[in-house]
Amino acid sequence: MKHTLEYRDSQFSECSGTPTTPITLTVDESMKKLILAIPGGASMIERRAAERNARGIEKVGFQTNSKGRIGRGYELVIEGHGGGLPDRLRHSPREVY
Repeated sequence: MKHTLEYRDSQFSECSGTPTTPITLTVDESMKKLILAIPGGASMIERRAAERNARGIEKVGFQTNSKGRIGRGYELVIEGHGGGLPDRLRHSPREVY
Protein backbone atom coordinates (compact mmCIF):
# COMPACT_ATOMS: atom_id res chain seq x y z
CA MET A 1 0.00 0.00 0.00
CA LYS A 2 1.19 3.51 -0.78
CA HIS A 3 0.82 6.55 1.46
CA THR A 4 1.48 10.06 0.16
CA LEU A 5 2.86 12.77 2.43
CA GLU A 6 3.02 16.41 1.33
CA TYR A 7 5.72 18.88 2.35
CA ARG A 8 4.00 21.88 3.89
CA ASP A 9 5.24 24.42 6.45
CA SER A 10 8.70 22.80 6.62
CA GLN A 11 7.40 19.34 7.52
CA PHE A 12 5.67 16.37 5.97
CA SER A 13 2.00 15.80 6.73
CA GLU A 14 -0.56 13.21 5.70
CA CYS A 15 -2.35 13.85 2.44
CA SER A 16 -5.93 12.80 1.83
CA GLY A 17 -6.48 12.56 -1.90
CA THR A 18 -4.41 14.63 -4.32
CA PRO A 19 -1.40 16.50 -2.82
CA THR A 20 -1.71 20.29 -2.83
CA THR A 21 2.04 20.96 -2.63
CA PRO A 22 4.67 20.21 -5.30
CA ILE A 23 7.10 18.31 -3.02
CA THR A 24 5.75 14.91 -1.96
CA LEU A 25 7.03 11.81 -0.21
CA THR A 26 5.44 8.50 -1.17
CA VAL A 27 5.78 5.64 1.31
CA ASP A 28 5.64 2.40 -0.71
CA GLU A 29 5.19 -0.41 1.79
CA SER A 30 5.29 -3.20 -0.79
CA MET A 31 8.76 -2.19 -2.07
CA LYS A 32 9.96 -0.79 1.30
CA LYS A 33 10.88 2.56 -0.29
CA LEU A 34 10.42 6.25 0.42
CA ILE A 35 10.13 8.15 -2.87
CA LEU A 36 10.80 11.88 -2.56
CA ALA A 37 9.51 13.80 -5.61
CA ILE A 38 10.95 17.29 -6.09
CA PRO A 39 9.86 19.38 -9.11
CA GLY A 40 12.28 21.50 -11.12
CA GLY A 41 10.88 24.79 -9.80
CA ALA A 42 11.67 24.08 -6.13
CA SER A 43 14.35 26.20 -4.48
CA MET A 44 17.58 24.67 -3.22
CA ILE A 45 16.71 25.54 0.39
CA GLU A 46 13.28 23.91 0.10
CA ARG A 47 14.81 20.83 -1.52
CA ARG A 48 17.47 20.39 1.15
CA ALA A 49 14.99 20.89 4.00
CA ALA A 50 12.58 18.33 2.50
CA GLU A 51 15.47 15.91 1.99
CA ARG A 52 16.55 16.29 5.64
CA ASN A 53 13.00 15.63 6.82
CA ALA A 54 12.73 12.58 4.53
CA ARG A 55 16.00 11.20 5.95
CA GLY A 56 14.52 11.62 9.43
CA ILE A 57 11.47 9.59 8.38
CA GLU A 58 13.87 7.00 6.95
CA LYS A 59 15.42 6.62 10.45
CA VAL A 60 12.40 6.83 12.80
CA GLY A 61 9.34 6.56 10.54
CA PHE A 62 6.25 8.75 10.22
CA GLN A 63 3.40 8.58 12.73
CA THR A 64 0.05 8.39 10.90
CA ASN A 65 -3.36 8.99 12.40
CA SER A 66 -4.76 5.59 11.48
CA LYS A 67 -1.98 3.09 10.76
CA GLY A 68 0.72 3.91 13.29
CA ARG A 69 4.37 4.42 12.34
CA ILE A 70 5.30 3.85 8.68
CA GLY A 71 8.51 4.13 6.66
CA ARG A 72 11.07 3.24 9.30
CA GLY A 73 14.13 1.57 7.79
CA TYR A 74 12.92 2.04 4.21
CA GLU A 75 15.27 3.05 1.39
CA LEU A 76 15.07 6.74 0.33
CA VAL A 77 14.87 7.41 -3.42
CA ILE A 78 15.02 11.03 -4.64
CA GLU A 79 13.31 11.83 -7.94
CA GLY A 80 13.73 15.16 -9.67
CA HIS A 81 16.45 17.75 -9.82
CA GLY A 82 14.78 20.70 -8.15
CA GLY A 83 16.96 23.09 -6.22
CA GLY A 84 20.16 22.74 -8.22
CA LEU A 85 22.83 25.40 -8.11
CA PRO A 86 22.48 28.24 -10.61
CA ASP A 87 24.99 28.21 -13.49
CA ARG A 88 26.76 31.33 -12.20
CA LEU A 89 27.67 29.45 -8.99
CA ARG A 90 28.95 26.30 -10.67
CA HIS A 91 32.14 27.92 -11.97
CA SER A 92 34.83 29.73 -10.04
CA PRO A 93 35.13 33.45 -10.83
CA ARG A 94 38.92 33.06 -10.76
CA GLU A 95 41.03 31.33 -13.34
CA VAL A 96 43.03 28.36 -12.21
CA TYR A 97 46.69 28.51 -13.19
